[in-house]
Amino acid sequence: MPAPLLLPDTGLDPGWPEYADSVRAALLGGALGDALGSLARSDGRRPPAPSHGAESPSGRRETGDATTVLRISGSTQLTLYTLDALQEVVEWANQGHAADETACLWLAYLRWLRARGGPHPAEAPRPLPRPIDEQEALHTAREPDDTALEALRTGRMGEVERPLLPEAKGCGTVPRSVPYGLLPHVGWRTLAPLAINGAAVTHGHPEAQTAAAVQGFVVHAAVRARREGVERPVAAAVAAARETAGNLTRPVAETLERLGDAVRAAEQETLDPEDLTRLLGAGRSAPEALAIGLCAALAAEAGDPHGRDPQTVFRRAVALATGRDGAAAGAVAGAVTGAALGTAALPPEWTARLDARDAVAGTADRWLREVGAPSAA
Repeated sequence: MPAPLLLPDTGLDPGWPEYADSVRAALLGGALGDALGSLARSDGRRPPAPSHGAESPSGRRETGDATTVLRISGSTQLTLYTLDALQEVVEWANQGHAADETACLWLAYLRWLRARGGPHPAEAPRPLPRPIDEQEALHTAREPDDTALEALRTGRMGEVERPLLPEAKGCGTVPRSVPYGLLPHVGWRTLAPLAINGAAVTHGHPEAQTAAAVQGFVVHAAVRARREGVERPVAAAVAAARETAGNLTRPVAETLERLGDAVRAAEQETLDPEDLTRLLGAGRSAPEALAIGLCAALAAEAGDPHGRDPQTVFRRAVALATGRDGAAAGAVAGAVTGAALGTAALPPEWTARLDARDAVAGTADRWLREVGAPSAA
């Protein structure tokens, strides 16, 4: 493990040439990991993922035949709605007005609930539509986060101090927190409460909120590591996130313990999905899903430390993370690996089969234009 790439309290610069590509890769990579994990769960396919020490030049796993559509779950839908909520905040800021970030997020999630055909809660406000609501791939009611649905249907906004579901510690908060790590001009001291409050909208358990913040830290650090040319950007990003998480003044014990377990597991010469389940848990809770996804990304990178074949690294990371029906862990591994290695790491034959490809690309492009990334001008 390299020395920590410490996260300063300064944000990412959308003017960096790597920024726009990492945004697209993190969102597409997370969507691919989610879709492949959902496919494995829906058809009962549980093939062994290649260990990072094995001779497996492609890192391939079974992903259906060449015509199988890779369908995202509600996890990616909420990830894109999270980014859209943050974009609305940026839009207000660019017009000289302040906005309540958590309220914007809650309203975005209510639009997601409405878009997928759910009844609008009687007590909740009715937010105005936005362009993202027109994306058909985000309307389909498939594999939603049941905890998120339960919370949103109450018509009330969960808060850290007033949780709706105090015991909710499910994995749903982690994949949808990727956009916090893509915010420009925002350091970790600002990123952390945004992600924690955003998770608390639906999940009341402190560790579900902490794990969400740590996922934001890792993505932020992965983009920065790529910018700085770090040889093992995923390892550097995880080290930075662990260091930063230790500064949080809130419950972090379980999340930090799982992160430590993930780093140690990734150092094994051979590793398969059964090992991850044995060492890190089933991936149902937020700390477990975070740990499994990051362990898979670390192990895959360790098999190619010089980054000579980024697509193989991405394939291995997602295969290992999703090998035990881990859609959430797959989304974590895909997003972090994508942010660290860029779109060149995404297998084009997978991306071509992704049902939400246009929705992801459109949401990313709108975001990049709003934050002033040069390549999106």
